[in-house]
Amino acid sequence: MLTTHRAFISGASSGIGLATAKAFAAAGARVALFARRLNILKEHAAAIGERAFALRGDVRELRSMEIAADHVKKKWGAPADIVVVNAGIVKIGEIAAISAEDWNDVIATNLTGAFNTTHAFLPGLLEGPSDLVFIASTASYDTWPTWGAYCASKWGVLGLARSVAHEVRQKGVRVTIVAPGAVDTDIWPGEKKPQPEKMLKAEDVAAAIVNAVSADRRASYDEVRVMPASGLL
Repeated sequence: MLTTHRAFISGASSGIGLATAKAFAAAGARVALFARRLNILKEHAAAIGERAFALRGDVRELRSMEIAADHVKKKWGAPADIVVVNAGIVKIGEIAAISAEDWNDVIATNLTGAFNTTHAFLPGLLEGPSDLVFIASTASYDTWPTWGAYCASKWGVLGLARSVAHEVRQKGVRVTIVAPGAVDTDIWPGEKKPQPEKMLKAEDVAAAIVNAVSADRRASYDEVRVMPASGLL
């Protein structure tokens, strides 16, 4: 159980982030749901119950994440001791065709957003035994045509997470990288979505995250690959 824990989850308005918030709350943790769509977040927080609250912000902006970290600490009287770096988007297109705007948006959200979240919340995590979870992807290890922006961002997240793990391992912060394969969420561009029945559900990934942060402190789930049993990517 996670009854003494305080979890912050970015990108919590849908998909893996929302499923993780629900799973943490079910395990007894207090949860802060963070994303840009406040009305949706409030609905989800209300459905989860009194252990959850909604917080609006933008991972692309460092100041927004610093404000979020301060707000969480004031709300709970202590900093978050579980942070899930999850916010992400997909925009596809061959490198010769994708717009600079789309490229920059993917990198700013997925990679710079991961840095901003980590940078803002790490001081609080360093105050005591804590967990920092990065949501990577099978795209952190492989590449496909038209997915260049997303793959570049997720390879970057993997590199960032591995580096942070080395920096904080001896300081009480346990870093876990969770890299799922195809998950049935709304992140997929419509025409690129595989067969949903062969994909993971967001709850499968959330279960892996809860398992990792619930482990005894003597154990660390450094990198967790969660793949569809169907063999889908």
